[in-house]
Amino acid sequence: MARRIGLQARLLAMTAVVLACCLGVVALLLDESYRQAVLRGAEDQLRAVANGLIGAAVERGDHLVFAELGEQRLSQPDSGLYAYVDAAGAGVIWQSPTVIVAATGIADEPPIAQRPAPGESYFGAVQTAGDPKRFVYAYTVVWEALSDMELTFWVLADQLPYLRQLSAFRQDIVVWLGVAAAVFVAIQFAALRWGLAPVRRMAERIRGLESGKRRNIGDDYPRELSGLAGNLNRFIAHERANRDRYRRAMDDLAHSLKTPLAVLKNAVRHDGEHVADGGAYVLSEQIERMESTVGHQLSRAAAVPAALPLVRVSVMGTAERIVRAVERAYADKPVTTELVTSGSSVRVDERDLMEMLGNLVENAFKYTRSRVRLSVRAVAAGVEVWVEDDGDGIAPAQRTAVLERGTRADTENPGQGIGLAVVVEIAAAYEGALAIDASDLGGARLRLRLPG
Repeated sequence: MARRIGLQARLLAMTAVVLACCLGVVALLLDESYRQAVLRGAEDQLRAVANGLIGAAVERGDHLVFAELGEQRLSQPDSGLYAYVDAAGAGVIWQSPTVIVAATGIADEPPIAQRPAPGESYFGAVQTAGDPKRFVYAYTVVWEALSDMELTFWVLADQLPYLRQLSAFRQDIVVWLGVAAAVFVAIQFAALRWGLAPVRRMAERIRGLESGKRRNIGDDYPRELSGLAGNLNRFIAHERANRDRYRRAMDDLAHSLKTPLAVLKNAVRHDGEHVADGGAYVLSEQIERMESTVGHQLSRAAAVPAALPLVRVSVMGTAERIVRAVERAYADKPVTTELVTSGSSVRVDERDLMEMLGNLVENAFKYTRSRVRLSVRAVAAGVEVWVEDDGDGIAPAQRTAVLERGTRADTENPGQGIGLAVVVEIAAAYEGALAIDASDLGGARLRLRLPG
């Protein structure tokens, strides 16, 4: 299963996404603001040139002359600044030296289709065929000294210097916002490391619990985690008490069997006469008592769940020990045992695993004719253990019932019908399950699934 993304990585990723969106919006706003500022600056510069020309204009006959241009760039070739004056119906009456030496006829025709009305002005960006993009400013006045002639003062400037200025600003914005983003992410990373330190400490202590190095996870946590830590500590204490109860139940089972076993030993020492006088009754009574005690104590022990993940236990290693023990118990029954493994392990208590496998293997030996197969298979959800035999099998209608406590499919062989129920209860405590179907050996196949 793919490893899930951690909390710190999630928060950093979300921070990076939000930061990128915010900085992107800021960059767009700054770019648009600066672009508008550049346009206003260009308009102010061209208006100042036009106003300077109007102030420097002197009438000479029916023409205007300019004692001084004011703006030196109008006299410098290739400065990118141009100016000329035309009169309504009379054409161009003056043009700056930069217009005269320009490679193209800047003053041949107006840059815009309709000149401004008297007292009005125009500013915008234009481009004619073969010319670079330029800003143009036009202002029309009525010149009374020249018979109320309408004069339009045209000032043009190449856009390239302004575009370079805008491009440099954009590069600076990208660099500085990138630096700001990197610094912010670094600070956020440090803050997250500090903020999530209690969570990492809790996870480390839980791993210590799993390895048996700790008995609880402590209580030195921030207010937000103190409730969770307290609940976990209480749960751990409760789990430890349950496991102690499990062990005490096993001790109680052993103790409870001592007396009836002693009675049985004494009964079997009697000769046939004593047995006839009551020994058989004693044997039967004490055997029933032992069976009842075993069922009761196993029921109590199986009801205790092992809720915490434990150290991994080798399934096949445990299975081999179980098989050897059961083979000795059924030494008078010729059974061929086959073990198939993929080397998997599970996080369960080893005693619980031995209890489950012991019941399954003993069940298979009890009902097999001559062959038992135990397989360990790795599956997506964990591990499956298959125990199969070549006996008569279990009818589909009975497969659910035999997993219930006290229900048996075979009433001829001895038993109380709790073995498979105990397996179901212990497996359920680990979120596992037991299922029954048919085996290709001819008998039943019991499939025990446990989480990995």
